[in-house]
Amino acid sequence: MKRRFLFFSLFVASLSLGIFINRVSRLREVYRSICDLSEEHFYRDDDHLEDWLSKCHRHAAQFPLTGSVELFMDDVQQLMGELKVSHFSIYSPVQEGRLWRSESLDTGLRARFIEDHLVVFQVIKASAADRAGFRSGDDIVHVPGIDQLTPWGAEHRSGEYQLRRGNKTLILTVVAEPLVIDESPQLTALNVRTARLEIPSFRSEFFAQKSWREMAERLLPFQHLIVDLRDNVGGNFAAMLRALSVLQCSGHLAGILVQPRFPTRAQADLDDNTSDEYQIGELNHYRKLHLRTFKGYPCFRGRVTVLTDAYTSSVSEIFTSSLLHRPGARVWGQHTAGDVVLAVFYDLPGLGAGYSFSIPEAVFYTPDGHQLEGQGVWPQRELYYDLNQALHGVDNWVRAAF
Repeated sequence: MKRRFLFFSLFVASLSLGIFINRVSRLREVYRSICDLSEEHFYRDDDHLEDWLSKCHRHAAQFPLTGSVELFMDDVQQLMGELKVSHFSIYSPVQEGRLWRSESLDTGLRARFIEDHLVVFQVIKASAADRAGFRSGDDIVHVPGIDQLTPWGAEHRSGEYQLRRGNKTLILTVVAEPLVIDESPQLTALNVRTARLEIPSFRSEFFAQKSWREMAERLLPFQHLIVDLRDNVGGNFAAMLRALSVLQCSGHLAGILVQPRFPTRAQADLDDNTSDEYQIGELNHYRKLHLRTFKGYPCFRGRVTVLTDAYTSSVSEIFTSSLLHRPGARVWGQHTAGDVVLAVFYDLPGLGAGYSFSIPEAVFYTPDGHQLEGQGVWPQRELYYDLNQALHGVDNWVRAAF
């Protein structure tokens, strides 16, 4: 009996060791694939990249035997950060869900710091926070489970929140739950002359041709349009051009995507096609892709005010940059993120379902030859949040834009 038990113990130990070795070998192989794909597709080809690739392969070969997927993710992301280029990132399934489907465990609270106060500026409808009774203007004093107040904590932490509302101190309990956030464009009439168009995302599913034309028709009666791009982290190039086509009308050149490493001089205009496969195919055929606004959409010719902040990034910065030069348009708010490259996503099945990473494969230039990557767009007028108005649920940026 003892011999059998000993044999069984040795068998389990050897099996566990085999699984452990296979897992470490798999992580090192995934690491090497990231290095190889980056070498093949990264838009820059210089000494800095060569040094980085050498370091990447060393990290892959030396990834620790005790390494976990979490350690792997941290190590890869830290290494990617050394190139100081946007959209060079690795994503977990949770991050993928948030990026592509707006899915997350979420309280429904959206808050920002104003003069050292964490003030709620939005409560997502039908969310846990909405049911718990939170309101815009609530001043959060305590977020459960952490000592430091953060917007992220308010968005994700479950438990008892302490807040001030006027002269009252309240305790409200909220439990983060799976939430899919509607990031489709929303039009709100502020008066008979002015409307606010909120565009939280340029994901392609929100800009189907038929629905976007219908939205564009609704804009035409107004004389002034406030386009709110705050917190818009980008999306699809063709979807952004569909939105821009309504404000810049057809044939306007918003800029050029360039692959510096591409051997051919071939170039073309990006067609009105939001398919990712189409856009990647075009990227594989042409060194330069011209981003021109499309025909077939209604044209709004009234005044336009664009609101941007530090989270306005990617294609939303191209949108903003183009409107800087439109007659009757102005850009107000804060400096944008400066994260403007074309990135292609690659699955990492070796880590499991839902893991991926993105490689910047082309850089954007404005029509006058300037890069927005690392530079961003400066507003023509800087805006700052007013604490008193925020505590009363008033967005003073929108009020200033009237």
